[in-house]
Amino acid sequence: RARPPTQMAASSLGDIMGGTPGQLPTLGEFEPLERVLLTANGNLQRLVSSYHNTSVSVRVVYSREVATGEFERKVALLCGCGGTEFAEATSRLHITRADCISAIADGGVAIGQLFRHLNILPTFELTAAGRDAGGEQIWRDYLLSGEGVVCEIHERIRSDVLGALVSPSPSAPCDSADDAGDTNDAGGPAADAAGDVLAPSDGPGGGRVSAKRPRVAPSFGDIMSPHMTGVTLPNGFSPLQRLLLTANGNVERIVSSFYYEPLTVLVNLNHKRSPCVYDRQVTMLVRGEPFLHAKSTIYLTDPAWEEMVERRGTPLGAVFRVMGVLPTFHLRSVGRGRDSSGSGFFWRVYTLASQGMTCEITETFADDTFEKRSRGSALDASLASTDGHGIPV
Repeated sequence: RARPPTQMAASSLGDIMGGTPGQLPTLGEFEPLERVLLTANGNLQRLVSSYHNTSVSVRVVYSREVATGEFERKVALLCGCGGTEFAEATSRLHITRADCISAIADGGVAIGQLFRHLNILPTFELTAAGRDAGGEQIWRDYLLSGEGVVCEIHERIRSDVLGALVSPSPSAPCDSADDAGDTNDAGGPAADAAGDVLAPSDGPGGGRVSAKRPRVAPSFGDIMSPHMTGVTLPNGFSPLQRLLLTANGNVERIVSSFYYEPLTVLVNLNHKRSPCVYDRQVTMLVRGEPFLHAKSTIYLTDPAWEEMVERRGTPLGAVFRVMGVLPTFHLRSVGRGRDSSGSGFFWRVYTLASQGMTCEITETFADDTFEKRSRGSALDASLASTDGHGIPV
């Protein structure tokens, strides 16, 4: 049954790792891009890699088991093929699940891949944040908690990492980049299902070329990522636009953190097309202005998930969270365009999938998403220039 188009829901820093953020540290003193880093929920590598359009790698300082189910480790994060260090993370892991401990001890699973290996969707809690006296680094303490796994993490991050740290480059990541991307990745954050790098396109299926990247097995890396995160998008997108194009379920978090304001989600359509198939349309607004229109087709593929929605009334947007399952992310295609008035927009098509649910999603963003001051948005006009699937025409 379709919901009335006037239904609106206030939102905050939630996303597929969701939940209400609760009592967050005061972040008003930080710059917008610093807040994006401080609220990153296990995908700091992806943010930096996307912003600079280059690879991010992990150097392990130490990793040790201090007691049964208790691990300590320290890693350095490096940006670009030259390996400029931009962050240091110290972690302590508490594991009570026997299969998790066995996966590390007997199965050779890296600690940083536990969430992905067992498809555990963790919750994120930012407990503290600050800035060094000299202003060269920001820091944060946070928790990632899933079924039987709790990670206490302290990170120190260069304050200029989303700035002049390295120059954005249109070239592909280093040859050793891993297509696996991030915690909820499959196929790479800027790769299609075959692992091909996406090239400029005026629309899905048109004008795209591909270039193969070598694959390597995921290695011991950051708590939510493999050894190296490589994001390569076509020329023509700004660093901030690339953050949104590669966002794996956290667009709301990125934009809300940037503005340090809650977003509003307008549910335009939530319609059951046929048994276990739903159509959903959502518009997101910040400062009262729309910046995103999303069209989704959602397929429930497991009886337990179907019962959660059909009988228990769980909202479709909350099912991954309620089931505690970490979906995989495939970025299918990206592009940009202009409407009849000349206003610009950019878009992407991607998939979020798990054993019980698959979401095929098309998102259209206004070019001025990070420039909302008062009135005026390119999105309304651009949405009128889309086909029935939300693809610009």
